[in-house]
Amino acid sequence: MKTTFALFIGITGLLLTTSCSSDPETKTTATSEKTSKDSVALEEWFPETNFDTLRGMYTGDFGDGFINVILTYVNDKKAIGYNIHKGLQRNISGSVVQKKESFELTLNEPGDNPFDGVFVLNISKKDGSLDATWTANDPKISTKKFRLKKQPIKQGSGSKYEFNGEEVTQDNFIELFSFANLDDGNVEFKENGIVIYTYYPQKQENEQQEILKGSWKFIDEKTMVIEWSKNKVFKQQSMKFKLTQDEDGMPSFEGPNELSIYPDFY
Repeated sequence: MKTTFALFIGITGLLLTTSCSSDPETKTTATSEKTSKDSVALEEWFPETNFDTLRGMYTGDFGDGFINVILTYVNDKKAIGYNIHKGLQRNISGSVVQKKESFELTLNEPGDNPFDGVFVLNISKKDGSLDATWTANDPKISTKKFRLKKQPIKQGSGSKYEFNGEEVTQDNFIELFSFANLDDGNVEFKENGIVIYTYYPQKQENEQQEILKGSWKFIDEKTMVIEWSKNKVFKQQSMKFKLTQDEDGMPSFEGPNELSIYPDFY
């Protein structure tokens, strides 16, 4: 009888021990599986991307004018570049976050200008379209929302351009008009969208030359807009110029108030 009772106690103890020891293991396994699932959900996998394809110049309307945003370096974490608005150039840099359908770039201007702020650029993976916002550091300045379009890269010849009477278009004009004449001064067009006008204030060559900057872009195949920074030289801060060629094929841009832009070989 004692032997039977002792055996019963031993079996019961074994069952209790087995039952108790299995509960924590079950809970640990369940917790581990849940953590694993959460990690998979957080760490979304993205196909390998060539971030160099995001570099380039993007142009679009911005407030009362237009803006060029140039991205010179982009990788999976960082982007660097600059923007140009009415001839004012500001450096930008910041972070890159890859999302399911877009790349989000948060880019800060230096902050030493009262009109500096932060750009947030969302570049679509589907079609490359770019939706953007700009928030000023000064809360009194309203936030701007706008769209930008990537511009094709214009390849320079690397040597002096020789004009042979061919048709001049927005794609090849930079070769011919990189240095040109405007009114009583000289104008220089840069591929990044900057235009620089140098002139003598009193129209006397012994005076000190002054520089006026602006931004340029084409709004159609033959029409270019120049937006100058604030100045006392031109009556209009925003000017439209029409690209024309005479009977001999010589090109020029005809603008307001009988202003004309001619290539520097004239």
